[in-house]
Amino acid sequence: MNANPQYPDTGRQISTEDLLAVLLPDSPAGAQPTARVPAAPTAEPVLDVAALLELARRQGALEAAVAQQNPAALRAVPEKSGPIVPRWAVGTAVAAVGIGAGGLLLGVVLDLLATGAAAVAAGITAAAPMLILGAVLVFALLGRRSAKGAGFEVTQTVVQTITQTVKGGGRR
Repeated sequence: MNANPQYPDTGRQISTEDLLAVLLPDSPAGAQPTARVPAAPTAEPVLDVAALLELARRQGALEAAVAQQNPAALRAVPEKSGPIVPRWAVGTAVAAVGIGAGGLLLGVVLDLLATGAAAVAAGITAAAPMLILGAVLVFALLGRRSAKGAGFEVTQTVVQTITQTVKGGGRR
């Protein structure tokens, strides 16, 4: 095989002679059977291109003559033929395809929802320490603001320690 096409002209039609030259051997020896099949004792007739073309023309004329004599014989399909496949079979096939497509669509939607939920859960898990720290800061600031609005508070703590020592005179 090679990369060059046998007929490089794109507009050229393959003629009958080209086709017969490819299909028929160049010599009568090429038309002989192979070694496995015993050769016939009689000589093979030489195939003539002109004779083959004339045979094809005669065959076309024969078909035309048969068509003129009995045109109904060449019809393959009756004039009033019903559908090849019953309507219920077509309806059943369409319903089955629809149900299958609906199931496939439902599966794809559920898969996308599960993937989205997993992504949201992963995002919350990754951001949890920062969210907790932010919540503590918000509560601390809100708690501080509410104490300022109520006024001020004074707390006084008194710590008193009383120590008493009693010494008495001794008797001597």
